[in-house]
Amino acid sequence: MFESCRAHLVMQRFEFRVVSVPDGTYTAMLNEYSAEGWELVTVAHDTRTVPARRESGLPTPPGLGRLGQAAQAVSKLGGGDDDDGPEPGSITTTLLWVFRRPLDDYDVD
Repeated sequence: MFESCRAHLVMQRFEFRVVSVPDGTYTAMLNEYSAEGWELVTVAHDTRTVPARRESGLPTPPGLGRLGQAAQAVSKLGGGDDDDGPEPGSITTTLLWVFRRPLDDYDVD
């Protein structure tokens, strides 16, 4: 009897999706994913240290004359460092929302 029951057991397979969501849109996002059959599994923190900024843009090869000078001038435009994001060395955290939904039998790789 046990052998006949074991033959009918099927392991449920899932498809997973990891999403980063803008602040303030959590409820709408959860409702959208739920309507598509996704189930929230967990919310994880993605913590990173902001790397140091490069002093200039792309390196300009020597010998370009006026073209090189123009490239350097363009890279300096908009030099307001205040709007360039978080300070180098600071720590940022992003919430990653992990969802899953069952795969149908015909969705096998």
